[in-house]
Amino acid sequence: MASNAEVAQRLMEIRQLMEFSGEPYFEFMAYEKASVAVAQAPPLAGVIARGELEQVPGVGKRIAEIIREIVERGTAKRLEALLERYPASILELLEVPGVGMKTARALFDQLHVASPEDLERAVAEGRLEGFARMGPKTIENIRRGLLARRGRSHRWPIGIALPLAESIVARLSAAAPVEKATYAGSLRRGEPSVGDIDIVCTSSRPKAVMEAFTALPEAAAVLGEGETKASIWNAQGLQVDLRVVPAANWGNLLQHFTGSREHNVQLREMAVKRGLRVSENGILDVATGKNRTCESEEEVYAALDLPYIAPELRLGSGELDAARRGTLPTLVEARDLRGDLHMHTAWSDGQNALEEMIAASAAKGYAYHAVSDHSWGRGSKFGLNPEQLREQMHAIRALGDRHGIRTLCSAEVDILPDGSLDFDDELLRELDFVMASVHSARSIGREKMTARLIRAIEHPCVNAIGHPSGRNVPAGTAYEFDAEAVFAAAARTGTALEMNGNPERLDLSNQLARRAAELGALLVLDSDAHDVAQLDRIAFAVTQARRAWLTPKHVLNTRTLEDVQTFVRAKRGEPRAPRRKSRR
Repeated sequence: MASNAEVAQRLMEIRQLMEFSGEPYFEFMAYEKASVAVAQAPPLAGVIARGELEQVPGVGKRIAEIIREIVERGTAKRLEALLERYPASILELLEVPGVGMKTARALFDQLHVASPEDLERAVAEGRLEGFARMGPKTIENIRRGLLARRGRSHRWPIGIALPLAESIVARLSAAAPVEKATYAGSLRRGEPSVGDIDIVCTSSRPKAVMEAFTALPEAAAVLGEGETKASIWNAQGLQVDLRVVPAANWGNLLQHFTGSREHNVQLREMAVKRGLRVSENGILDVATGKNRTCESEEEVYAALDLPYIAPELRLGSGELDAARRGTLPTLVEARDLRGDLHMHTAWSDGQNALEEMIAASAAKGYAYHAVSDHSWGRGSKFGLNPEQLREQMHAIRALGDRHGIRTLCSAEVDILPDGSLDFDDELLRELDFVMASVHSARSIGREKMTARLIRAIEHPCVNAIGHPSGRNVPAGTAYEFDAEAVFAAAARTGTALEMNGNPERLDLSNQLARRAAELGALLVLDSDAHDVAQLDRIAFAVTQARRAWLTPKHVLNTRTLEDVQTFVRAKRGEPRAPRRKSRR
């Protein structure tokens, strides 16, 4: 059964090949809109089972049938028919920067170029010289585009891309006459992985900025350099693009390079109905010819009578309609979090001592946190057995509130293949909070995994399910389960679902977390830190929560310590403790 991401990819392939074959604009764009909507939708298996597929924005009767076919078979007759006419490598050719649809079609028809490899040979043999009015500069751009594609063929986790982007922005701001600078694009939207990094800045001396940028230590190679834009590669092959504009255009540029393609298309369509054209250069009044430049993104949206839309929401998944209606959510922020309920110490596979993790958590201003070392099911190398866990509990409680923070005794307990837990009930009841996670037997199938998770969720001592989908961002994998059934069980039993801040997990995804919240489940945002520095990873969980439209009320660890303790007692069927004055 194909996942949402796989279905979205197949729809986009149909869209690309339709345009390549010369089909009408409105027909192939329908597939693009459906692709974006499917990528952001709840799991399609559940949507189809509930008969709600045609309620997904942009999915009509015809495309719904194709989606059902892809879900069942992994492909569709419509795509297969297109691939009989054109080789699949055409899709790769269209990924080469500098090769647009018209150029690709001309290359295919006249030079029999059907892949990036064909194009490389054509460039090397000089066959592009004079072809379709191509000059030396265009050919050089294509050559660089081929190089850039090699780097972009790899997706970079946000945990690698974000620190690099922050470093480049800081170095550039120190070395060049830059007024404002930041990263934009998919990184600013908080995408789990990126193909490249977009840096934007303002300056009255763009040439000096270009010189400083291409001379940065991160610039292992310069792919291209112009008056106001340049591209470099770092040593690992990650491409970084820079754009420079006057201060008056800052808002236009930042908005344009932050919004996803679908968000910007929808925004432009909205503007056209008002007689306006929106671009990175300004907002043009078609009737008067007057171009309005904006120094802030707020001005861009205000010009269209919209409130500011947070970068994480600019995905083309209903945010513009919500903005028009005045129903955009007040998104959760890092400052709303009162604690972190998932971290490890040297007692299991962490790198820092217990008291070091406690002190570091206190330094972050938390009122509480949970030490949740692994149970012994993870293997004798680092899992705690019952005696060791009780010893750790004694050590934690002996420290008390010495560091000005309440440390909750917890454990990340393995969910065994049959859904039972790695510790017995007597030990689990001694803990202040229980995180249960799957770490083994990930390929047992959809039905068995669903039953496994629900059995753990229904256990009265389990307070949260850690990294519930088994997601691996770099590998693009997760285990199969019925998300609708699992989320409904979590809502029914009062069990939180984790949004894990490890950048290689980011689990739950924003799409799944949004659906979980819609079904009434509570989320918990955690760092899953294995050392002091990794406590900052909770910021990645916050970003994904914002992409899921979550507000503070959707998140367990925005609550006070007393409320978290009440949450635990309620599931265990224990009486509520007398309420004391809350800390933070």
